[in-house]
Amino acid sequence: MASSWKVVVNWLLPPPLILTILLMLPVPQVVRKGLLAFTRQFLFMKLAGQVLLVHVALVITGAAFTASSMHTYHISRTPLPDTLTPNQRTAILAKRWREERNFWIATLTFLLWGLLYRFYALAIDHVALRDRVRQLELAAVGATRGSTVTGSRAPASSTAGKGAAVEASAPPAPAEMLSGGKEEKKSK
Repeated sequence: MASSWKVVVNWLLPPPLILTILLMLPVPQVVRKGLLAFTRQFLFMKLAGQVLLVHVALVITGAAFTASSMHTYHISRTPLPDTLTPNQRTAILAKRWREERNFWIATLTFLLWGLLYRFYALAIDHVALRDRVRQLELAAVGATRGSTVTGSRAPASSTAGKGAAVEASAPPAPAEMLSGGKEEKKSK
């Protein structure tokens, strides 16, 4: 039993813990994309055929969680006899506390793998949506720039007429710029 806990603690606990912390850190977009690429390669590493590392880790840690929770429950339900010597009582309590510790390690490991898997999916969606917003903002700025050349009235904003000067890490455009020129619709 000790060798299986060694595998859980030494091999299955650190990777999701480190990757989850790294994905939560506020880093530049380029670094975040690199971290996401590394996390994708790590999580979806094929072990045998279509079996992925994340699935194996979830099964192993889920089994460890289930087994340790059942074992901890059964040990906690057994009452301590009053006839025990202090050394025997300490030995039984040490075994109970060791099982509780293993339960919390298994719980943490299982939840970290699930958290990393879900957090990775959310981070990928966030990066994709952020890139889409950038494209739409650049298109809106380009359309605004084109409308100033043709002589129509453009919405007043701090980024109007700058076009390509909007860099990839710029904050989102103001709402009046993205509205599509409400002043033009009202005047018609």
